This record gives sequence, C-alpha cells and structure tokens, in this order.
Amino acid sequence: MITDQWLERAIKHPIREEVQSDGRIRRWVRIEELAGRHLRVVLLPDGETVHKAFLYPQVRAMKIKYFADTDTLYIEFRRGVVAETRDLDQDTVLDVDAEGNLCAITVERASKRTGIPEFSYEQIAA
Repeated sequence: MITDQWLERAIKHPIREEVQSDGRIRRWVRIEELAGRHLRVVLLPDGETVHKAFLYPQVRAMKIKYFADTDTLYIEFRRGVVAETRDLDQDTVLDVDAEGNLCAITVERASKRTGIPEFSYEQIAA
C-alpha cells in the first residue's frame, strides 16, 4: 500500500525529522492522497536506506485557544466525551474520558502562569 513515490517524498521533503540515539533517522510526510494521513519512514544512518515505513491514521491537530476577556487558556488534546473534570489546582482543570485519557486542560490566569506571548494561539473574540 505504501508507494515508492511516498517514500521518496518522505526522504527528500519531510515535514518533520528526528535522529534516534542509534543514528537512524525518522522522517514524516503528509499523504494528501490518503485524506491527510501521515507516513513515517525510518532510515538507516546513511539517510537513504529505508529500514521501516508506517502509515498513521488521520491525525487531528491539538487545538490551543486563548480567551483574552477571561485570561483563560484552553488546550484540547483529543476529541472525546469528557467523563470527568479534575481540579489540578485552583486555576487548572483537566478533562478526561472514561478510560482516563487526557482530553483537555483549562488554565485560568494564563498570562501570568504560562508563556502565552512565546507561542502562537487562536484568540477568541468575546
């Protein structure tokens, strides 16, 4: 199912690259022909020989929203039915699903507690 064209694209034009401690190189490419699924290719240290290749299901991006009117930061890690909301501290709330997986985190007084100016975010109008 993985084509030579996709492998070549991952080798020459990756969207992300990591070098493992053993020298192998991991590269990722988005495959638009497969509804945006990602291909991860693991290369030997020579940067050309394919060791392994994996297709991932469609990846949903994490969403970060900042509500300036309430100085609240909301980070959604995954979509899902929230089964429980847990207080981490008086200004931090965690949303988890029925299996205990983290769905989202809400941070109050965010401008004082996080590096908001140091990353990009979507500001929601009041």
